[in-house]
Amino acid sequence: MDQTRFQLFTPLDTPDYDACLRGLPEAAWPLFMLYDPIADRLWDHLVADFPEYQFALRDLQTGKAVAQANSLPLHWDADPFDLPEGGWDWAFAQGVADQAQGLAPRTQCALQIAIHPDYRGQGFSGWMVQHMRSIGAAKGFARLIAPVRPSQKSQYPLIPMAEYIQWKTAAGLPFDAWLRVHVRLGAKIIKPCHQAMEIRGSRTDWEGWTGLTFPGSGQYILPGGLAPLEFDAQQDQGMYIEPNVWTVHDLRSQAG
Repeated sequence: MDQTRFQLFTPLDTPDYDACLRGLPEAAWPLFMLYDPIADRLWDHLVADFPEYQFALRDLQTGKAVAQANSLPLHWDADPFDLPEGGWDWAFAQGVADQAQGLAPRTQCALQIAIHPDYRGQGFSGWMVQHMRSIGAAKGFARLIAPVRPSQKSQYPLIPMAEYIQWKTAAGLPFDAWLRVHVRLGAKIIKPCHQAMEIRGSRTDWEGWTGLTFPGSGQYILPGGLAPLEFDAQQDQGMYIEPNVWTVHDLRSQAG
């Protein structure tokens, strides 16, 4: 990364941190992803309670936010194969609850790395993961766990996640580009978490979030969705349950 052009900033050194990131989430994610109820309820805790775990990059030439990363500590420190199906929603809620109860942090958990579309394919994803790892290592954690959202799974929404993560390239690496980033940095793929995030909304909500029309009950493929939406016209309720993938990074060999 060109450090003369791209600048790291955090809530600890940037009073208007959230304002500097305005527009990045909307550019980086499908709109419906911004309506997860856990995130809606708890997002402000990240900067308020865990500022040292949040960071971002800006392009000094344009002033634009290039990427942001969010993680938090958990008291959890057990067998990774016992990590829950709840994935992202579980981790976020658990980290905030642990802090409120004064439980000692034992493990770092990634929540997101968002790259602005204008800057994808330039190596920022690996740099962001490495810097996130360095935060956990500096805290003395042995592991960084991450409920990863595979970036290419949206092209195969009908394929079960357990099958998708078995796909490999000719070189034997994960087929999915985002999973490859983690594996190349030493992460181990553990298992899917099939209920990582649950987003519910009315017909009006979903039509506004996706630009689609939902004329009747059934399964619908969403732009950017990793799995189909289940829509019940009689109840005027659509439910999207997103699968992610639990991965684990060993931080004990992390330098700096």
